[in-house]
Amino acid sequence: MIQLLVSSFYNTLIDEEDAIPTSTMLAFDRIRKNTKIAILTNRLEEEVLYYNRDYPFIDYIVSLNGGILYDVEKATHHSFATFTKEEVEEIESLFPKNKVKVLSEDSIYKIEVSLEKRKQKLPKIKNYQVSILERNKEFFLEIGKNTPYEAIKKIMEINSLQPDNVLAIIGNDSEIPIAEHIKNCYGIENASKKLKKLTKKTTSNLEKGVEKVIEKEMK
Repeated sequence: MIQLLVSSFYNTLIDEEDAIPTSTMLAFDRIRKNTKIAILTNRLEEEVLYYNRDYPFIDYIVSLNGGILYDVEKATHHSFATFTKEEVEEIESLFPKNKVKVLSEDSIYKIEVSLEKRKQKLPKIKNYQVSILERNKEFFLEIGKNTPYEAIKKIMEINSLQPDNVLAIIGNDSEIPIAEHIKNCYGIENASKKLKKLTKKTTSNLEKGVEKVIEKEMK
C-alpha cells in the first residue's frame, strides 16, 4: 500500500507557467486521507510553501537537494550536512569566471554555479554530490553534501514505512539516488536520459505527468 507520495517540484509538478493544474490538486486531495505527500525542491522551501498557502496539501518539504526536511504540520526542521566557510571558498576558487550562489537557511547546504550550457568542461569536484539543474532554459551546476533520498529515509523512519510503501515521481538529476532505492519510481518525460534509464516513464510536466501516475498507481 502506498502511504508516501514523493514528487519533485521543478520540471515535474509545476508547468511552464509555474502553476499546478487544478486537476492535479484534486488528485492530491483525493489521496491525502491515507497518504503523506512530500515535495522535493532544489531550492528554498518558501517557494513550495507559497503553493500550499490557499489549498494545503503538503506534509513534508525536502529542500536544497536534501539539505533540509521540513514537517509542514509541526513546523519543524531536520537539517543534514552543511558546508564550512573554507569549503565554500575552495569551491568558489574553482569558478573564477562563473556566478556562484550560496543557498542557505541557518547554514550553507548547497552551492549553485551558473553555466552557459549543460555540457561544458568543468573542474573536478570530489567528495560532494554534483548534478546539473535546468530551470527556465538556464543551467546550474549543483554542489551539495546530501541527497534527497536521505530526507526521504527520515520521513520513512518517522512514519514507520518501508520502501514498498513509497511512490516517487522525479525529474531532476539530483534526485537520481531516490530511483536507486525506491522501486516504484517514475521519471518525467522531460528528465535527462540518465534519470529515465533508472525509472518507469510518465509524461512531461506540461502533460500532467504527476497526475497521470497518481491516477494509475492510486485508484
